Amino acid sequence: MKAALFVGGWEGHTPTHFADWYTDLLQANGFKVDVYETLEPLERPEDLADLDLITPIWSSARSGHQAEFGNMTKPQEDGLLKLIGDGCGLAGWHGHMGDAFRDRPTYHFLIGGQFVAHPPGWPDNLQPKEDYIDYDVTICQPDHPLVKGIRSFRIRSEQYYMLTDPSNNVLATTTFSGDHLWWIEGTVIPVTWTRRWDKGRVFYCSIGHELDDLKVPQVTEMIRRGAIWAAEGKAAT
Repeated sequence: MKAALFVGGWEGHTPTHFADWYTDLLQANGFKVDVYETLEPLERPEDLADLDLITPIWSSARSGHQAEFGNMTKPQEDGLLKLIGDGCGLAGWHGHMGDAFRDRPTYHFLIGGQFVAHPPGWPDNLQPKEDYIDYDVTICQPDHPLVKGIRSFRIRSEQYYMLTDPSNNVLATTTFSGDHLWWIEGTVIPVTWTRRWDKGRVFYCSIGHELDDLKVPQVTEMIRRGAIWAAEGKAAT
């Protein structure tokens, strides 16, 4: 199988470090991996038609888009939509996928969600690590192949509050305590989900602010299985 990683955005989130880890994970599972530091190839989807998997590792920061973060143009978005619609898989995690390209709502329709906050912090007032809390991740479909054998677990990191598509197939959730924002107490937000985009398969996991988060065994395994599942969709069409 062949994968392409699109790596860029705000350097403060060190997207290249995540790309190195993920490349090793994919290669260990039989993927050939190409890494692009520009979105420009998406403008020519015919040149990427042999891809089985695309993963954006594109970092943003704060709620207002800034030019230095890079952004996806409409031709690039159209190319991505065509590739996934034709059967290429899409898989990713955290803000590198769920908070990228804020100016492109159709991109977020494609992936099934958009990050909006991680209480106690707000997107415009980030306090790294002071915004980390201990929270539970609940596996809600324990018999699903992508999470079977993975037990619910506790993690310390950013707890992502996301706006999500009700058509997502949710595999794991987290419940907000209300300790920081009383009015969201008891709110259940998806953490891991799958969805379809025409012939393509989409996988997302909201965990992964730091590389150590991805190295938590349960998270690594969800991402590994999710990437393989998304890539295998092309052969199944």
